[in-house]
Amino acid sequence: MNNALNLADLGRRIRAARMARRLTLEEVVSRADFTVSWLSKLENGLLAPSLEGLVKLAEVLECGVDVLVEGLSVPPRHVVVKHGHGRLVSVGDGKSSLDVEHLADQWRGRTMDPTILHIAGSVNRNGRESRDGQRFLLVLDGEVKLEYGDEWIVLSKGDSIYFDATIPHAIATAGRTKARVLSVASEKNAFAVPTGGRATGGTRKKRS
Repeated sequence: MNNALNLADLGRRIRAARMARRLTLEEVVSRADFTVSWLSKLENGLLAPSLEGLVKLAEVLECGVDVLVEGLSVPPRHVVVKHGHGRLVSVGDGKSSLDVEHLADQWRGRTMDPTILHIAGSVNRNGRESRDGQRFLLVLDGEVKLEYGDEWIVLSKGDSIYFDATIPHAIATAGRTKARVLSVASEKNAFAVPTGGRATGGTRKKRS
């Protein structure tokens, strides 16, 4: 689920719409498959309605659903992504491949961008990036080499690095085996898809 509704404000808005049309609770429920108790709880912010219920209510009140809910969304308190089910963005140039698994993009306005990088192949120098902010990398599997400015930094499983992301950098495997790296960037959309990238929306199944 993305954003929830502010139920107290939704209830007040529904009551105001009903009163503006001079309808009683009984008159509203008689025109739809509701009960007085359901509508009363809704107007008092004690009930989270289904989308179907809101649509029916909007029809009775002769207004659109958007009129009832516009501006009432509140940010989620947490976002859960099950193992292997982050949104996947794939980038490849024939010599290397990079799958970026986004772990928190359901949280709008976030200040961190955690991802898991699935890396295979050599460094693509055209894929070097630099961005405002900072970045943290932790190698989960395999071995990688980070081209950071004029330096080459080799990181093995369990190694981590925290660095200034404004300096151009690129990451690749240090050997023939694939690698997985946890990346946390302090800037929203910190790992954008380079030109020619291929995005695969939605979730994906676990890797074998």
